[in-house]
Amino acid sequence: MRILFVDCDPQYVNGLPSGLRQLGCDVMVLSSLEKDDFKLTFDLFQPHVLFTAGWTKLHTRTNLEMLGEYTVNKNIIHAYWATEDPRWTEKWSVPFVKRAKPTHVFTIDPDSVSLYQKMGLVASYLPWACNPEYHRPVPPKEEYKCDLAVVATAGITWQGFRRKAVKLLIKPLVEREYNIKIWGARWEQLNSDIVGFSVPDKYLCGKLPYHETNAVYSSAKIVLGIQNRTDELNSRTFEIMAAGGFMLAPDTEAIRAHFTPGQHLAVSGSEEQTIETVDYYLNNDALRHKVARQGRQKVITEHNYRNRAKEVLAVLTGG
Repeated sequence: MRILFVDCDPQYVNGLPSGLRQLGCDVMVLSSLEKDDFKLTFDLFQPHVLFTAGWTKLHTRTNLEMLGEYTVNKNIIHAYWATEDPRWTEKWSVPFVKRAKPTHVFTIDPDSVSLYQKMGLVASYLPWACNPEYHRPVPPKEEYKCDLAVVATAGITWQGFRRKAVKLLIKPLVEREYNIKIWGARWEQLNSDIVGFSVPDKYLCGKLPYHETNAVYSSAKIVLGIQNRTDELNSRTFEIMAAGGFMLAPDTEAIRAHFTPGQHLAVSGSEEQTIETVDYYLNNDALRHKVARQGRQKVITEHNYRNRAKEVLAVLTGG
């Protein structure tokens, strides 16, 4: 099967395409949607499947309408992975579907499957995963060494569980001046009146290129795995653990459905427990390393993109 994977974000490019290739698919990644380039690539490669994902700078209205035109005119399978569900379903995913006209939708939110089915599409649940060839332990770097690390984009007007998770994990550590480093956009714009605390500039390290995330996860003693919801796991959950990072996450139903606290990672359900857990694992290096190894083995074995690719192909082929 020839699959034209259209995306420019390294998180997507280094994820599912690898799993599809491992299963024998001929995958071409196209990171530009200039009309002439797209037409030439499409005509030369003659894909059986067009695959799009996420919310990236490629997805302008004009580009989406062009993809939709090709989907209809070429009568081709167009699979879209809606990774912004459910928060941005109505503002992003639904307009994407209407303009780009995919035939199949995969979504990270199981509750959104029925919505796409009602739109007449073949829809399936497809969670995030890791690519062990890319998300892997690397030698620690001095500039990333710290007791605690955060890699996440801040929300200026955070709502829902993500705000609670940030207060649960980051607030008590910042207030007690732990050795913590925070990478990501918009942290300097954090509104303390909304989120309930402020983060001093000394903890902020700015944006982090995606190809450097493995180095942070391999250099920090503990990585805080901020979650967006209680019933799903975000992409960094799998990427942190696959890179050998020891992760401390909020104690949610989704975490416990896939991992065992104390065996694969650590969890916290309160600010007090965050401090207790951090102190415990910072003072127990051998145990922390053991848990990190077990967590890594869990995700690279069960939650890898080869397994996700099998699910994708089963849906696309009706198998």
